[in-house]
Amino acid sequence: MHDEPKVLIADNDAGVTMVIRAVLARAGITAVESVEDGAAALERLEQGDIALLICDLDMPRVSGEEIVRRLGEESDPPPVLVVSAYLDDALLRDLSRSKALAGSFSKPFDLDEFADAVRACLDGESAESGAEPSAPDGMQQGGLF
Repeated sequence: MHDEPKVLIADNDAGVTMVIRAVLARAGITAVESVEDGAAALERLEQGDIALLICDLDMPRVSGEEIVRRLGEESDPPPVLVVSAYLDDALLRDLSRSKALAGSFSKPFDLDEFADAVRACLDGESAESGAEPSAPDGMQQGGLF
C-alpha cells in the first residue's frame, strides 16, 4: 500500500491551522500534522518523511523566515509554502533565494488556489501558478481565507 505524503503545518494560530486542515481534507489530503512554533517544526522536519511544509512566518522560538533559510541550505529539502499576513516585496525577494520555497500566500488567500498549490507540491510540480512571489497582495475571487 502506498503511503500518502505527509504535510506539516507550522502556525501558532490554531484557527489558521484548523482552516488549512479543512482545506486539505476537502482536497483529499489527510496525512497532516501540525506544530505551533518554528522550533517544533524544525524538530519534526529532522525526523524525516515530511513531503511539504506549510509555514507561517511570525512564530515563536524560530521564525518561519529562519526555517525557509535553513531548509534552503539542505541538499534535498521538502518544499515550503509560506502563508503569512506579513509578506512584502523585499521579504519575498529574500525568501525566494531559498531553494526550499515553493510559493507564498498572503493572508487572506484563495482557498482553491492554495489547495491546487499544495497538490502541485505533493505531485512534484511547481506551485508557482498558485503562489506568485511578485504579488504579495494575492487576493483573488472565490473562497478567501
